[in-house]
Amino acid sequence: HLERNIMMDRAPLSYIFLAVFSAAAAVTSKDYFFPQLQSTYVACSKSTINTNATGNDDDGATDDNGGIVQKTSMKNAILTEEQWNQIKHTSCPKQIPNPSIWPISFAQARIELGFNIETIPNTPNDEEFVENFFTFCNGGVGYASLDGEHHLVYLKVWKSANDQIRKNIDRVARKKDNLWNFDINMNDLMSHRQQDYNELWSPIPFSKRNQTCVVTAVRDPVEHFLSAYNEIEFRSTDSFRSSHGVKTNTNNNKQRYYERYENGTDARFERYVSEFIWGASSTSVFPSLPFSNIFHSFSQSGVLWLLKQQIDIMGVNAPRLTAYLPSISNVNAAFPNLVATNCPGFEEEFGRPFTKQFDHPSQNDEFGFYAAAKRVWRKQDATSRALCALHLMDYACFDLIPIPDLCQDVFSDASFNERLLKSQQEANEAMAITCTFCEGGIPDPGLVVPKTGGLTCELVKATATKEVNGTDTCAIVQNEERVCCPTKQVGDGDDA
Repeated sequence: HLERNIMMDRAPLSYIFLAVFSAAAAVTSKDYFFPQLQSTYVACSKSTINTNATGNDDDGATDDNGGIVQKTSMKNAILTEEQWNQIKHTSCPKQIPNPSIWPISFAQARIELGFNIETIPNTPNDEEFVENFFTFCNGGVGYASLDGEHHLVYLKVWKSANDQIRKNIDRVARKKDNLWNFDINMNDLMSHRQQDYNELWSPIPFSKRNQTCVVTAVRDPVEHFLSAYNEIEFRSTDSFRSSHGVKTNTNNNKQRYYERYENGTDARFERYVSEFIWGASSTSVFPSLPFSNIFHSFSQSGVLWLLKQQIDIMGVNAPRLTAYLPSISNVNAAFPNLVATNCPGFEEEFGRPFTKQFDHPSQNDEFGFYAAAKRVWRKQDATSRALCALHLMDYACFDLIPIPDLCQDVFSDASFNERLLKSQQEANEAMAITCTFCEGGIPDPGLVVPKTGGLTCELVKATATKEVNGTDTCAIVQNEERVCCPTKQVGDGDDA
């Protein structure tokens, strides 16, 4: 630090950015023994989540937990409307996820499982695992209207009818040249590199991005996790591996403890949840199956974090979520109706239900993974409560989804709420002193800033958020506003 301060006045800008980006954390992988957990909780009431042990439920078309869910009434509920409004305002104000809540949700889930949170490793790798859980977004599909005047972006959520929606969008799009698909680079993600979503938005003129109709489809968060668990387990079976040519990572071929339990058993799923919630030391690598499979179970609020990043970069010119489906029930009719109702310029192409059905082999539940996960949820014990705590963010961000009674009980816990509010206060204090950069937006996030070693304006802004306002480093970074966001910004009257 002393050397850094001495060199500050005469160091080239590339040195400053290199210093900020050079921190690295050693990745460790250990097996931990979890004692048999005994639940002392009594079920509050039957959950609204679909727990039918059979049924056609997956990334494909159908979901047997009813039609599109209307906003839940908090009358006579365990969680009062006033309490819930306060939690939503703290956790996801205006559908912008609050990252200070992420570790609190994991901590509460660990408490519900009976873990001593003081003994859980608190390493950069664990922090990264928690962050990835809430920020993952696979990408999206974009489409320009036939006249080119309007733009639609569907943000993909794995295990929420993603295949069904994007493949049918491709079918109904009359002008294929107006259609584009962006998938996140999984290799970059697994290498812990910052993700670049510019390709998703670049076909849209800068001045029209805040007019883009952005839509997505989600489902009950716990149900989403159960479905994802089934998908993850299915992809680890010998039959899936052999049919898809998947090879086991022989460099680190240890079994996880949950894999030592018989397929399709309650104990296997309970152990999986324990290991997942314990954190990165147990789950960040999953050596016995392709790493990317675990992302199926990550928070659906990741699509909102992607939009939050765009707001940070583009300010008032950023796209925002226009509408979303809170259920994937009858998605073939519901999704086209969502687009036709909320997105001008697409009424004709999306004016009728989708006709093509796309199913996943995992939905047959040949090995009983999904049935076991549903049975465990129906127990309404410690594992169920932990899943509620883990998914607070999803319920807060997508508040058209009814909250199961058990989750209302978890969310109304006084100590949990105290930690949420304290975390928010600390985050507000930190934000007040964070180095600001191009607060009005960046016309060209991909513009390379001279003498920074190839850093783009987007990455320079990311650098600023790691610094304190008023410091020499902050001043050096802010000096690049003349490049990234000159006084007359592109987009005020011209297309970028």
